[in-house]
Amino acid sequence: MVTDSNHIARAGTVGIVGAGRIGRALAQLLESNGREVLLGSRRAGEGSDVTVSLADAASADIVVLALPHAAIEENLAMLAAIAPGTVVIDVANAVRVDDGRCRSALAVPHGRWLADRLPHVRVARAFTHVQDELLVSRATRQPGAWAVAVAADDAEAQDVAADVVRSAGYVPVVVGALDESAVLDAGGPLFLRMLLPGDLSDVVADWRRARR
Repeated sequence: MVTDSNHIARAGTVGIVGAGRIGRALAQLLESNGREVLLGSRRAGEGSDVTVSLADAASADIVVLALPHAAIEENLAMLAAIAPGTVVIDVANAVRVDDGRCRSALAVPHGRWLADRLPHVRVARAFTHVQDELLVSRATRQPGAWAVAVAADDAEAQDVAADVVRSAGYVPVVVGALDESAVLDAGGPLFLRMLLPGDLSDVVADWRRARR
């Protein structure tokens, strides 16, 4: 379902926890579209152009978790300090490669895995199936054309994540709750694919039918 959350106020600072390629790409897109962004790095102030710490970014009104999967566990104590009820948009992937094929390294969808570790926040999934090297170019050359899948367990978290997706220049398509979000994890039919909204919805519908 393509979402229309124009009724949701574009409010609050977006804190991006992690200044790797996807974190920097999202910061660039959101800032260029008028969002207030805090880009956090563990090397803030140590010769880096990033001056905000991971903890400062995690204190924002909306948090985008852009750390590599392997770095999440070691930062759980810092992430546990995120204000209760905050929407945390998880963009990480746990990837393994089997016989030349990408697969998830987890037994559950990544968003569910994170929500189980951070039960005090509201986790949403977005941007996880888009290749980071395409994230800026597609949004700037064809804004409002390409789709990004969104998953979350409650409607408000879906709306907040969808609004961030729209602010980045993409069309949000809600695909369901976190337990249904394997479709956009590594090995899922959306992974590493850039699609238009209708095509993305069709892929998700086919995937659901095949799982019945």
